[in-house]
Amino acid sequence: MSRSSSEERNKAPKCPFEVYRSEGDAFLMKKKYLKAIMAYDQALDRKENDRHCLLRRSSCYLALGNLTRALSDADAALVEDSNYYKALYLKGQILYNKGDFEHALVYFHRGQQQRPELQMFRLGIQKSEEAIENSLTGHKKIKIGSAGAKGFVKQMDGKAKSRQITQKSKKVTGDPSTGDGDQDNQNIPINLIPKNMSKIMFGPLYTDHEYLEELLKQESEQKWKTTYSEEVRNLARNGITYLDERSKFWHQEKPVYARMKAGRLKPLIKPQLTKKQRCPEINKVLNRLHHIDKLQRAHQHELAVKHAENLLHEVKTWDSSQVSNYYEILANIYSMLGLSNLELGNYTESLGAHQAAYDLGQENNLSEVISHSMDNMGRVYAKKGDYDSAIKIWEEKLEKCTDELDVIWLCYELGRCYLELQKPNKSFEYGEKGLDIACSMNDKLWQLNINVLIGQSNLQLKKRLDAQTAFTTAYELAKKLEAHDAEKAILEVIDELQSTDREMDTYALTDTEDNVRSEDSLISRSKNQSPYQTNIQSTEE
Repeated sequence: MSRSSSEERNKAPKCPFEVYRSEGDAFLMKKKYLKAIMAYDQALDRKENDRHCLLRRSSCYLALGNLTRALSDADAALVEDSNYYKALYLKGQILYNKGDFEHALVYFHRGQQQRPELQMFRLGIQKSEEAIENSLTGHKKIKIGSAGAKGFVKQMDGKAKSRQITQKSKKVTGDPSTGDGDQDNQNIPINLIPKNMSKIMFGPLYTDHEYLEELLKQESEQKWKTTYSEEVRNLARNGITYLDERSKFWHQEKPVYARMKAGRLKPLIKPQLTKKQRCPEINKVLNRLHHIDKLQRAHQHELAVKHAENLLHEVKTWDSSQVSNYYEILANIYSMLGLSNLELGNYTESLGAHQAAYDLGQENNLSEVISHSMDNMGRVYAKKGDYDSAIKIWEEKLEKCTDELDVIWLCYELGRCYLELQKPNKSFEYGEKGLDIACSMNDKLWQLNINVLIGQSNLQLKKRLDAQTAFTTAYELAKKLEAHDAEKAILEVIDELQSTDREMDTYALTDTEDNVRSEDSLISRSKNQSPYQTNIQSTEE
């Protein structure tokens, strides 16, 4: 008995999944990528297709330059959830490093649709667009004559043999730190590019490449021989191969002609702030924006307004030409100022701040700033009771809106505005439109909110049976989502609706006026008990 139990213990895994996952995370933090990969391999053997481990292992392969395996893990993570924002960002990064800037841009855009508030997707889009522009710009001016082409081919034939040993060793070893061992380096090695051009391409790493080439040459000639000569040769060879591989990517990202053009277009007068001086300033501003955001979350809006006004005054003194995202920063400050003033009931100041952000977006063609500003201006109008103005601005946005979540939100808000204006037909129309999209996306939370809106609209339309159906559907959704406040509020409305039906059946022939008053009271009560009042919002990541 004891013997069999000991055999079972030997067969059992030595460590559980969580141990290997934590070990991999620790190695990744210390940048020990090979050890991290080994730990994640063990973890994935115990729990196949774990999204966390797949993405972390993909990050390790990306850091080592093994882009094929990195891409394979990122794709596996996207199989379970094709809209998971971390996997979308990582795949965008991998494709960008492969030089596939167009597809990288697609994945950065997809990630931004899921999490528009994250800066990393905006930066990914910006650098992909710049790389694409650099790759396309200037090709018309490049002309290769027949003599130049023949000379270059001859030069390639003459020097190709000197690289054969390096290429063969790479194929045999297949070191994971240098990428995939089975891929040939078919692009032009840097030692075949003219010296002045390779200096521009490599920048500060040109001297490192030259040093490794010289070191490999000396070791090959065996000017001296030590115990570690072979190891030094392998390290130098791998270093050169890695730099050559990266040179392909750098050339795709920003070709030599684009760099030379950028150098010619430098201003004759030096800017007031150098790049090193600007970065700390921008970092300080971002830290202060985070501080204002914390104050708003803590409902300290008076203090948030004060900080935002001080920051706005400071940023306005900057030279906009020296900061690439100057107008986005300025619009962000205006937006925060408007949000806090709205919470304080300062509608005029809030509307002025959001209008200023909207104007900045229009003047500088910032579509994201325009979109958010229109949302916020509509909120201010609705909060102050100017529903006609809110409807006007939100319907204008709805005509151009393509994002499905934004369309649902706009339909819901427009429906509530029309409900307040006693126009239940329009309210019901927008509710139905928003519900169709929410059902197609399987978004239960928005289905809950919109069903309540439809129920309220049906009450105003005197369609009590349809109203009860909508409220019952909303109640079932609230139970599934464990939204207890909404569940309780909707149940009260349903109970009162049923109670009112019984009263109307009893007194229908005797007291019509009281029945009408009872129904109006129920409509008012259903508005007050709306899940919207319990601040349920779609925050799914």
